Amino acid sequence: MLRAAALVGLAGLLAVPAPAHAQADYASAFTDAFAAACVPGRLTYEASLAAARDAGWSTVSAQSHPELAAIMALAEEEARDPELEGAEFHYEAFLKAVAGLPHHLVVSRASFVLDDPEDPWVFVGCHLYNLEATAPIDPAPVTALIGNPISRTQTDQGVESHVWGPPCPMPRTGDTYLNFVEEGSVVADVLPFTGLALNFSTSELPAGEEEPEPYC
Repeated sequence: MLRAAALVGLAGLLAVPAPAHAQADYASAFTDAFAAACVPGRLTYEASLAAARDAGWSTVSAQSHPELAAIMALAEEEARDPELEGAEFHYEAFLKAVAGLPHHLVVSRASFVLDDPEDPWVFVGCHLYNLEATAPIDPAPVTALIGNPISRTQTDQGVESHVWGPPCPMPRTGDTYLNFVEEGSVVADVLPFTGLALNFSTSELPAGEEEPEPYC
């Protein structure tokens, strides 16, 4: 994240909030970028990777950004919990400009066994990050995408969080999360990033199984 101390000469400019129409335009651009990359191929890992590339995202190392590296290190640690039988975790990170600003996308696949080793739980995740964001966005474009009202909102300790239940038009996809963590938030000690994040996970469609009909 950019630190004000590094830009003393621009402090006055940085303190001026963006016009409301600019904020609305960015919220739509951010959500549209997520929809284009994360919705079309969400039912399988390979299709999700292909959808990201088709949407113009370029592969990048997670180590290319310190906060992205920290996010993925924590994700790998949690996904490969030794208490989870047969746990596996794979991901690819991507980079693209959205509304003229650098954004990161992570497509992941996590699997583990609960009961039947022949029938593991497999989830495909899609995560969009603006790790330079300094303000939350209007959640309305995400509500329009998901087709459900917000089920829970929390604003506390420098974090603004919105959660939507499983999207009616997207069977097998779970809750959707939009989070903003401001610079200096105490929560940043637990969540290894500041900025804006939008994500959901989908139960991967088994090979040979037909795509289910929408819930609505």
